Amino acid sequence: MEDKVMKIAIYTIALNEEKHVKDWFESGKDADLLLIADTGSTDNTVAEAKKLGIEVKEISVNPWRFDTARNASLALLPKDIDMCIQLDMDETLSPGWRKEVEKAFAEDNFWPTYKQVTSWSPDGEPINFFYYFKIHHRHNFAWKHPIHEVIEPKDGAFYPRKEIDVRTYHKQDVTKDRTSYLKLLQMAVSESPNDWRMNHYLCREYSYKADFQNVIHSAYKALDIGYGWDQERASTCIWASQAAQGLGYMHWAYEWAKKGTQEAPEFYEAWHWRAQIAHLMGKWSDCYYSATKIDSLERQISHLNNLDAWNWWGFDLAALSAHKLGFHQEAVDFGLRAIKGNPSLERLNSNQTFYEKSLKESLNP
Repeated sequence: MEDKVMKIAIYTIALNEEKHVKDWFESGKDADLLLIADTGSTDNTVAEAKKLGIEVKEISVNPWRFDTARNASLALLPKDIDMCIQLDMDETLSPGWRKEVEKAFAEDNFWPTYKQVTSWSPDGEPINFFYYFKIHHRHNFAWKHPIHEVIEPKDGAFYPRKEIDVRTYHKQDVTKDRTSYLKLLQMAVSESPNDWRMNHYLCREYSYKADFQNVIHSAYKALDIGYGWDQERASTCIWASQAAQGLGYMHWAYEWAKKGTQEAPEFYEAWHWRAQIAHLMGKWSDCYYSATKIDSLERQISHLNNLDAWNWWGFDLAALSAHKLGFHQEAVDFGLRAIKGNPSLERLNSNQTFYEKSLKESLNP
């Protein structure tokens, strides 16, 4: 008997995604089926997709929830599909993805992990990424949560997951309307009050809206849950610190900044924020201690990376604090490293002139 040829479907939901249709199609055209569940586009999304041979179905979801929409799109896939890839319209797949998914299926790796890349070098190598798991078996899976939704086994079954050599590249569309996000996140937290991710994202959303009181309230609640990725816990502390700063409570801003470094001591971005707050408060010893962690910590590739902190800003804060503490040679050395990372910032060059003058004066009193 002939071996059954496996079938792979790529599916998504869409609303006014005309500008992404071609790239989405090109990256996924090796699939057996490309399906878009359109939720009411008024541009040429549907026409452009059909022109390329993409199957388009119209769905209506009211009240809006992302999990409901994604489950509706998943339900539209034929039953004989073996593996599914949920690929947003502003995402593309790395070349050779099909071979990797076929291999995963052959090894019973029905819910693999892979890298979702949010920024990358010209040759496609990840700068920032996190792990995704939106490739899944056609059956026994459903989406959960009204926003920041995840795909999970319907029956809670355990699936041993292995990483596969597939990447999705996400070109975030900053023009998208996110006015509904806060309400959906509040709903998500009310439905799953002890879910770390939902509480973390709600805190971030309050931060985006500069709702400082609720940032701090939601940060306390999120951190009290007691688990979560250390870098995300540290980021939650940073948002709370920024909120306290926005409210004018610098003492609490500093305490939150310190807590961020306690949550993730290997995460330089937390130390960099602590150095910023220490700088604003004139706590030069702590600013120096925090900023110079850049020389003892390794940069961790994740979606929470702060490139400016690594490229120049950390060195800038180290130079400023070294100068204030009378470490004139270190101020010069760190200042040069800051300039190397951001040569067009005139302030760094002006500071460097001052550092070099101070060093010369210290050597020739």
